[in-house]
Amino acid sequence: MKKTILTVLAVCALAFTAAAQEGFAVKAGLNNVTIDVDGFGSESELGFYLGGSYTFETSGEIDIEPSLLVSIVDDLTALYIPVMAKYNISDQFNLQAGPQINYILEDNFDQGAFGLDLALGAAFNITEQFFVEARYGFEIVRDLENANINTLTVGVGYKIN
Repeated sequence: MKKTILTVLAVCALAFTAAAQEGFAVKAGLNNVTIDVDGFGSESELGFYLGGSYTFETSGEIDIEPSLLVSIVDDLTALYIPVMAKYNISDQFNLQAGPQINYILEDNFDQGAFGLDLALGAAFNITEQFFVEARYGFEIVRDLENANINTLTVGVGYKIN
């Protein structure tokens, strides 16, 4: 599992260096983590996230945006690495989809567990620098055998060009 994640990251890094660069952004917002343990019902925890991203242009309508985000909720601190393909519908609005790698930094039982999500979302550019975005991550694979973790992030960002 760890070799697969590292291979995906290496391929993405090589692809990103060949693309035209658009710029950095800082992000922050609310994060809602839903945990379902062994099908006994789910528990949602509200917290926040913060981090940064870099957008790479690949064509006129599609951009690639890897991010590094730290999520802090009541019982769970995690690192999220979404790599989103952004389809630009207009200069102000885009739809997003891609893999989201996550790593549990601090938890009572499962520190160090990896996961892979499919993330879907959208963003709206308020100005050339400020934007809002929302994304939902559906768990695909996780080191934990008895837990299913999904995430909803809603936040704002500032582009640093």
